[in-house]
Amino acid sequence: MLVLTALILLGLWFIQKQPEWARPFEPTPTPTLPASYYLTEGDIAFAEGQLQQAVEAYEAAIALEPDNDAPYMKAARTLIYLGDTARALTRAEQAVLLQPDSAPNLAEYCRALDWEGQYSPAFDACDCAIELDPTYAPGYAYLSEVYADQADWVPARTTAQQALDVDFQSPEAHHNMGYALEVQGRYAQAVEFYENAITLRPKLAPYYMAAGRNYYWLGQFDKAADRFGEAIKLDPANPAGYDQLGWTYHANGEDGRAIDALEQAIGVDPTHARAWGRLGTIYYLRQNYEEALKILPTAIELAENQFLSRARKIQILTQVEGLSGPETVPILQGRFEHPADPAAGILTADIRPIRWTTEAPQSESNLTCGRLIARNIQNQIVLASPVQDIAFSRAFSQTTGRATLNLSTGELTLQLNNLPPPRELPYEVQIRYRPDQTEGLGYIQPDAQQRVETQFTIAARASAPVEYYYELGLSYVYLTPPRCEEAIPWLLKALDKDPAYYNPAWAGLKICPTENAPPTPLP
Repeated sequence: MLVLTALILLGLWFIQKQPEWARPFEPTPTPTLPASYYLTEGDIAFAEGQLQQAVEAYEAAIALEPDNDAPYMKAARTLIYLGDTARALTRAEQAVLLQPDSAPNLAEYCRALDWEGQYSPAFDACDCAIELDPTYAPGYAYLSEVYADQADWVPARTTAQQALDVDFQSPEAHHNMGYALEVQGRYAQAVEFYENAITLRPKLAPYYMAAGRNYYWLGQFDKAADRFGEAIKLDPANPAGYDQLGWTYHANGEDGRAIDALEQAIGVDPTHARAWGRLGTIYYLRQNYEEALKILPTAIELAENQFLSRARKIQILTQVEGLSGPETVPILQGRFEHPADPAAGILTADIRPIRWTTEAPQSESNLTCGRLIARNIQNQIVLASPVQDIAFSRAFSQTTGRATLNLSTGELTLQLNNLPPPRELPYEVQIRYRPDQTEGLGYIQPDAQQRVETQFTIAARASAPVEYYYELGLSYVYLTPPRCEEAIPWLLKALDKDPAYYNPAWAGLKICPTENAPPTPLP
């Protein structure tokens, strides 16, 4: 018995004192991968045309090494190709702030600004990229794009040729020469350069989309469909390829295939308004009005909701005494941050003071062009007239705030702290949309604690393409019997957008007349 008891006690002691090597089920520590690993992974994904995966890898590199400008620049480049220009601009700005003397950083900043419709600062950024490195071909290529977007044809082609002269192997140079020709309607020449870009970078879906677009305008629908099909293979999660393919089939008289492709676009992205609109148009043209009535309301709702997603900045303005009398000037500003997931439906903006100065940045000879641009990004600088009194701006140096915009409801919540009382009139609140549209939301007054907490509702507007409205209205009109009560509001919206005599909505109002119709225009 004593022996048995001793063995039991020895066993209990052994269990309690079990050595580390006897615990085989503890997880093995996983080493953290360095930022350079994710940067390389992003480059590989970009080269393979896997743009979303490239962005995710670059974002992982940023999280691990936030002071390295390279992943910011590369994320900006990739986001532009994905059409997410708001996030691209944010990343490009961060790249410039981290390394303002980098030609690639300035070039991608230029392109992001251009795609956001901010042409003047885009020109400055591209010009600076070329100044910093005259051998960097994308600097010239992106400058060509800025010229082309402003319909400045000769400099667009000249600058694109400079990009080709600097580096004939640059896919950006060939692509943007194609673009400079395309915007002039020279599609046959443009497509040659787009095909060159494809040869140099064969796995980038946007290049195939560009070539397909030009084949479409040339009436070469089979070649267009082939190029859009290649874009879909490379980027199957992007609805744009299916959308363009469907519209090409429709132009070629293949409406059955067109409907299939457009339904695939909607399956990939149910919020893709243009695919809904084109699908509704095809049903309308086929006189399948019942199906058109199911599709077109969704197209209109999505297109109208997408207008708010173009919100870029919020500004607070005050009235000051200018050289020629009272004038309204911005004193606070915030830029809306767009989330990586558009379904989030919420935009936020941190509001900071605008710095007014009468000192011309060009006078600071010790700063490079890149550092001047970085300073302007960081400080929200406005250059005033040398004789303008800017003392008013000092009163807002401690003001901070936040704006939140709900894209589904149109409600904008505004919170401000340390806002001094206005000298005379209340402060004005404005919101700016891409590319260049401003809307006044109303006026605000701070309370006794110099705070503002208020809400504005941004009214819905008829921002969908005009054909969606008249096709929906006419679909009601052409039913048997006509459903005029439902048709008239859509016909009037179409005429509100375009009251010209050739608007098909006028034909609908002949069948469904209303006292609310505008005067009939003369041809």
